[in-house]
Amino acid sequence: MNECSNGRLVSFLLEGDDVVSCEVCLEPFQPLNRPPKILPCGHNFCDQCLFSLCCHQQYYLLDSIKCPTCRSSFPTNVAIEAPTNWDLCKILENVQKGREVNVTVIHVPDTAAQAAAEITSSALRVRRSLTRTASKSHKERCTDCCRKLSSKILGKAARFCEQCNSKEKMSFTCLECCVNKHNGHTLLSLSQLEAEQLKVLGELRELRRMLVDTFSSSSSLPGQNIRNYTKPSSAAESDSLLTCLTKLDAAIKVVETSAVISPKKLCALHKEQIQQCAKLFTSNPALQDDSVADLENSKVSSYSQSTRVTLRSASFHNSNSLSLLIPLLPRTPLSKELSLLTHDLALRHPDEQRCEAFLKSASIITSILFEDVPVEQLPVFSDALLHCFCQANILSRKKQPFPKGCSRRVIWKRVQLAYTELMRHTSKSFLSYEPERVAILGDLAFLCSMYADVCDQATVTICMIEAARARVSEERLSEHEKQSFAQSLKEIDDHLLECRRLQKLQDLCTTKKKRSGKIKWLWKFIFRRCKQRK
Repeated sequence: MNECSNGRLVSFLLEGDDVVSCEVCLEPFQPLNRPPKILPCGHNFCDQCLFSLCCHQQYYLLDSIKCPTCRSSFPTNVAIEAPTNWDLCKILENVQKGREVNVTVIHVPDTAAQAAAEITSSALRVRRSLTRTASKSHKERCTDCCRKLSSKILGKAARFCEQCNSKEKMSFTCLECCVNKHNGHTLLSLSQLEAEQLKVLGELRELRRMLVDTFSSSSSLPGQNIRNYTKPSSAAESDSLLTCLTKLDAAIKVVETSAVISPKKLCALHKEQIQQCAKLFTSNPALQDDSVADLENSKVSSYSQSTRVTLRSASFHNSNSLSLLIPLLPRTPLSKELSLLTHDLALRHPDEQRCEAFLKSASIITSILFEDVPVEQLPVFSDALLHCFCQANILSRKKQPFPKGCSRRVIWKRVQLAYTELMRHTSKSFLSYEPERVAILGDLAFLCSMYADVCDQATVTICMIEAARARVSEERLSEHEKQSFAQSLKEIDDHLLECRRLQKLQDLCTTKKKRSGKIKWLWKFIFRRCKQRK
């Protein structure tokens, strides 16, 4: 590994991330299951992605492969036989050992079935006897052995298991039971739970401040109270604002007063407040310009075919995704520029100006995605990007001269850059089979079929790899989830097949034009020779 790549990886680890991911599939490297392979240029990729890229090149009878990062060219056999980067594997192992907060779980096989049955029966008897007096005691108890856990040692001697605690009630497990009965589970310490709760509390307070500032700035008269933030004629909207603020204050009070909240309950509470504020922003006409309202009536064919993360009601389906995203962004120069661009999206403006505005909006959203974004807001970012690129597709197909900055190839490069950042965020927060990640993959496959004339094979291959990886992990889902999961994967496959079909038709049309041109040239040549002989 060269010095530049090694320094970048070490600095990446020291910044706070626990993993280093493959730059193609964005899955984290694992020394045993997913070892990193290093190319002569110094960049690392997982074995599966490198093998898939080599197979793609061999399928088209190409004897070289280009590095997806620096575009350096190497022979295909060199890439197939790329060595494992053991230095990076050692770094990952050391970082994992240094940052490990949970207990070390060792699998202890059962040596005697009879002894295990006796232990289980005795534990059940102890649990039955202790449940009668559990309400009288304020101390926590282990969920498996019912051992008392003092609040003083709860942070060191107990862990919270995410897999085994599906309910919203908080329950802890002692370290001994973590080793014996929770092997391989995700275990969280008390300090981790408190840190996550403080993070959500800060985001809720920031959301309330943004809500009040936005509606106060949209008021016609300065210095009005909350009831007069909107126009006097919109009493229903003022009541909805009061209701939203009341629920938001109640949620903040719950998070502040509760000692520790279950991660699932905390996530549901945070998500509910985000969606409620988003609905309020989209339903308030004081925050929407007439030009944006005109854009809401524009229809995008097959726009609803893509798998959506945000649950859309009738009002959501016809709303502008940019007007939903802008109020959720912090007050920065980029967010101000994005809000100003909405004035150029109206139907009264020329198509060239509208196309440039959509592309500029997509570029600003991509720049915001370079930084850390809350996981709950990723669906809103995905909706806004998909809306921008769908509108740009419609405008770029119109037969009129467009500048080079609005060509379809330039638009597709913007699509690649934007969805690279989206996939990077989703790979950190979601597994390959979770619906949030599959939904964004469905958006990318949908755009591949929409921009089939300029779509590259590498993006299609990445979509196929991601879909195959999600299909392999289907067994972890429940029966109800498998139906929607299968439908989502079917839509992804249909979009990719449609993309390949259109690309083949385009190749046939290009070949036919070349052949017809050669035949015409041949007939002209024969006619001239015959005329010369006469």
